[in-house]
Amino acid sequence: GQRASRMPNHQNEECRAVQVARAFFQAATKLSEDNEDILPQEDGVDQKLSVFHLFSELFPEYAHDKDRDGGNPGKNGLMRLQFNKIGYEIYDKEQSRRVPAVRAKPGNPGYGFRRARWRNVVENGEDKKTCETVLRGLGVAQERIDRIRRRIEDFREEWDQVRRPSRPAGPGRPRGHKRSN
Repeated sequence: GQRASRMPNHQNEECRAVQVARAFFQAATKLSEDNEDILPQEDGVDQKLSVFHLFSELFPEYAHDKDRDGGNPGKNGLMRLQFNKIGYEIYDKEQSRRVPAVRAKPGNPGYGFRRARWRNVVENGEDKKTCETVLRGLGVAQERIDRIRRRIEDFREEWDQVRRPSRPAGPGRPRGHKRSN
């Protein structure tokens, strides 16, 4: 902190973006007991459910998302790569068919945050409290916290529906429950 006064302002902004990104991982995700759990670092062709995608929607001032901002070179904020790096300080990196791969055919393994899962910020009292406490610590207003919680819940429900199992059903393997669409 002592060096902050000598630093140019965009450095401070970048530090703040990193701080917000870390807090977002903490508020929105948690380590799961379940080995099958994983959150995607990239977006699929048909669905955009990566952790970065939600971060850039909810904190556009701290994200530089090429998909949203186009090639706007003047836009500050974390790029997907920088954001994901922060996630990998918290979660291990795992290659898996359960997550989309970059610009790849569906079914190719992508990379994701191993054993990470979205917090259940609606029904789970502890998750909700953690989420609110962390975001309040950032100075986020309550109505914005409520909106963030709703979007985390949307992503959680959608990801549970589209996520592929690591071992798809095949000969000699039980199919598991059928998805009711």
